[in-house]
Amino acid sequence: MKPDIYINVRFRTTSEWGRVSPLGHKKSRVADFYACPMIIDDKAYDCRLLIGDQKLIPGLHYKVPVVFVNRDLALPNLSVGKNITLWEGKEIADGQVTRICD
Repeated sequence: MKPDIYINVRFRTTSEWGRVSPLGHKKSRVADFYACPMIIDDKAYDCRLLIGDQKLIPGLHYKVPVVFVNRDLALPNLSVGKNITLWEGKEIADGQVTRICD
């Protein structure tokens, strides 16, 4: 999959009401992405974080490529430096857009 954008993102720790466990690679996992909504200006857009075989640990920062399910809806609302939030029944990560791909 070709990314639509890249984000710098930090996953919240359990004490920050974030994820309890790391996000990412498990030996039994087939997919190399993680699906969740991205919140942009209080609107949610379904996206896929292209994490490959990474394990994303809460409290650390990561550069992550992202694909939107409907990029035509999401991309007009984005610009480099735009703040985003990732959602998993609660806010689990905060970040910024670092690159918008052609």
